[in-house]
Amino acid sequence: MNILVADHNEETRSTIRDFLTKQSIIVYEADNGKDALDLFKNNAIEGVFGRLDLPGLDGYALLQTLKTINAHVPFVALSSDTRKDTLLRSFGLGACDLLSQPFTASHLNQTLSRVIQLNEDSKFSVYCLENSIFESRTLELENDYEYINQIVAFMTRNLPSFGILEENELFSINMALVEAISNAIFHGNLEVSSSLKQQRFELFREEAERRRQITPYSARRVYIHYEISRNSVKYVVRDEGQGFDYSSLPDPTLPENLFKESGRGILMILSSMDEVFWNSRGNEITMIRYKKNGMNPFRRSEKPE
Repeated sequence: MNILVADHNEETRSTIRDFLTKQSIIVYEADNGKDALDLFKNNAIEGVFGRLDLPGLDGYALLQTLKTINAHVPFVALSSDTRKDTLLRSFGLGACDLLSQPFTASHLNQTLSRVIQLNEDSKFSVYCLENSIFESRTLELENDYEYINQIVAFMTRNLPSFGILEENELFSINMALVEAISNAIFHGNLEVSSSLKQQRFELFREEAERRRQITPYSARRVYIHYEISRNSVKYVVRDEGQGFDYSSLPDPTLPENLFKESGRGILMILSSMDEVFWNSRGNEITMIRYKKNGMNPFRRSEKPE
């Protein structure tokens, strides 16, 4: 796999380069946006770690340009700016993740896994015809979290054909759905606490795998229903867990919550959808995206039973 690291700080590039090369990844490096773009054009780059405040062609412009060349390339934004606007802008332009220093091995591992999975997603087969005017499907899933990204790619690949959004906006929608389904599996059906992830990601996965094999968790399913038309797309994700009080969720837009694992997923969902609401039990989330955005993207409400 070939990954481009674009950062004007040699120490940052060295940290990421050392980590990636240990994973048998070929690393291309650039200390400015123009050189990064040239490397991308002339090499088979499959992922980018790019500093947002690059000299010359900045990271935002680089991200936009790369997405016009290859809308599916995963772009990991690097920034020391932790303001909400920075996070939202990078996700809005198609970044799949944002890393803030100091980098930890756990964060780098999670981000690399996401980049690898997103590359696999782009190869997933297209099942919808481009002349479709309506698509509806209901899925019943076991707690096989390994397939989340492929399932999401399957459910969203035809959105540009319906005119709901541009192809370069697929990343933000995909990441929102990945978070919703992940929450349904890990926190809903398996009831694994996010505190384990904050301690060590490996502990979180080990506990999830253990619970996936035992009752009552193993019998629970995730149900996904989606409808795509020329005017909107609606996704409903329901688990069979105990539910939760969504009104107690911390505000993910507050500066102190922006880089918390427990809040980033909700922020991705709210920033990518026009309407988001839960049922009263808290085990079902409905997400709607309209062809023309005219609603508050941070609206949260309760769905009547």
